[in-house]
Amino acid sequence: MTEEQKEEILNEIRKSHGIAMNSNDPTFAVITALEIVARHYLKEVDLLITKQTVTIQDSTELYLSKVKELAEVKISAATNNTLDQLKQFKIEAKQDLTTHARDDPSSSMPIPIIYWILLVMTGVIGYMSALLILT
Repeated sequence: MTEEQKEEILNEIRKSHGIAMNSNDPTFAVITALEIVARHYLKEVDLLITKQTVTIQDSTELYLSKVKELAEVKISAATNNTLDQLKQFKIEAKQDLTTHARDDPSSSMPIPIIYWILLVMTGVIGYMSALLILT
């Protein structure tokens, strides 16, 4: 305890209680002892807080790890479910197409040759028109 601190305590005692004390009073030995005890307990509290901080950090890391694992499992399950549904949809679509083709023979008829000729002629005419426009 510094002399300034002792003088501040003495002034406070004089004002509050009207007791005249000097800085060599044995009361200051008790105050010093209390300071030593307080420092000791503060060190213990600081050590406990440090240990708890480490425990909290470890718990947080474990929690985040578990959350990440759970998210990966859920995402994987959702992806697999979506893929299964897509496969099922493809199977059903193929079955519907097969059934429809069997029921309606006109849907599987070949395209007449005239349509192919018209398609080629349209392409050639369009290509030649483009060449004429660009030249």
